Amino acid sequence: MKTKSKFPEDIIYKIWEEKRFNLPLKTSEGLPVDIMDTGVRNNEVAGPDYQHARIKIGNITFTGDVEIDTVPSDWKSHGHNINERYNKVILHVVLSNDSSNHFVITQNGRKVPTISIENYLSTPIKENISKDLVEISHSSELKMPCKGLNDQLSRKDKLQFVKNLGLVRFKKKCENDIERLKELILLKQLKIKEPKVYHDFHKEVSSRTFNQSEFEQKQIWETLLYEQIFEALGYSKNKDSMLKLSRYAEIDNINKIENLNSEIIESILFHISGLFPEVTEIADERTSEYIRSCMDIWNTVKMNFDSGIMNKSEWNFFKLRPQNFPTLRIAAGARILKKLTTADLFNNLVKIFEQYSDTNKIINKLRNTIIIKSDGYWANYYTFNKPSKNKLNYFIGIGRADEIVINIVLPLFSVYFEMINQKEISKKVLNVFLNYYQKESNHLVDQINENLGFKNEKYRSVYYQGMIELFRNYCIKDKCLQCEIGKKVFTNYSE
Repeated sequence: MKTKSKFPEDIIYKIWEEKRFNLPLKTSEGLPVDIMDTGVRNNEVAGPDYQHARIKIGNITFTGDVEIDTVPSDWKSHGHNINERYNKVILHVVLSNDSSNHFVITQNGRKVPTISIENYLSTPIKENISKDLVEISHSSELKMPCKGLNDQLSRKDKLQFVKNLGLVRFKKKCENDIERLKELILLKQLKIKEPKVYHDFHKEVSSRTFNQSEFEQKQIWETLLYEQIFEALGYSKNKDSMLKLSRYAEIDNINKIENLNSEIIESILFHISGLFPEVTEIADERTSEYIRSCMDIWNTVKMNFDSGIMNKSEWNFFKLRPQNFPTLRIAAGARILKKLTTADLFNNLVKIFEQYSDTNKIINKLRNTIIIKSDGYWANYYTFNKPSKNKLNYFIGIGRADEIVINIVLPLFSVYFEMINQKEISKKVLNVFLNYYQKESNHLVDQINENLGFKNEKYRSVYYQGMIELFRNYCIKDKCLQCEIGKKVFTNYSE
């Protein structure tokens, strides 16, 4: 079956994961191959298709990544040969061979053996392609086993269960906040910098007793707010990198710099992120001017930062809309950081809860505090030297502001007021969560909302959060008989 026809790579993934091979396997060069572990599918970030694979090639066992392509020439045409993310690939798996080369070469010059699987298939791929495509399409659908059956429960009962799950999710966020606050207290006392290299650190956090006065340090609350907002700005594909950036660019060190403005903070963040361009001569005049200014700023402040510089390869641009590029997320973060350091954002949020009693007024004040209009260089550019077609109006719009308020601000301040013994205000924060209506939904919640027979409940945050909790901790884990909806549906259905 010598062909260059482009079968969907999902088909090859199934063959790889299910090991549909006639043994023994050999690389194109003739070395024996023993697949001990196919690895974990990489669905989240740009890079090799499988990570943490374990494969014996010849007499040596390798642990690393596996890249799957249709033909060997895809390695170069897809740019893997110049991408640092593929430097850990240990085996290049292809369907059919269109090359006389027995290997491909990584960006750092290492040879990676290739295996063409068409000669080892246990069944002809063409006979099974229709069946496989059907299975693949079904696997991408929302997995909710009670779909079409849960109308056996009243809408009121389902809403109550989902509301309870929303409160469970809120409580989990509060508990996570407390654990991170303990870490921050201990980090400051032991003068440990991020990233932590102290091997007994987590043990010490769990065994130590903390007193209430230790939680009254404003500094730890500001740090927690800073870290969490940056993580949220990274969305799913850059959240770990944004969190790491916030811990490398410590707010304590930024506070030491005089006359802070957005451009100073941008210079710090872009240099520490590793995204700052190496070239200084750029055709675009505005970019060239901006880069020179940022370099001048960095040279005057860099001695304040010693946690390290990130690698450019840690950031993901792949399959992102330009508006979600990490460059723009960092620009948004710079404005939040400016509010934290020069406009006392933390105390302003405290005052909103203390001074207002009307829930809708509190919601509007919180939302408007987090919304950030665009300005400066990044209002007109997606990346360095890449102008946007239209000016960006907001760095943080209303939808993302709602997400930050619901997932970060409300749990954090619920804990804060509890810790400083203002329990009535803590209850007020919880009441805001229970009555918060966000402006936008998402595709996952839309589907769950429809499958449960709800209407506009998806916009009320307690139900929105409850539906996420239901899906992530029950539906996709097949815990139907531990779910109040599933218990009713599947007990009756089996009878």
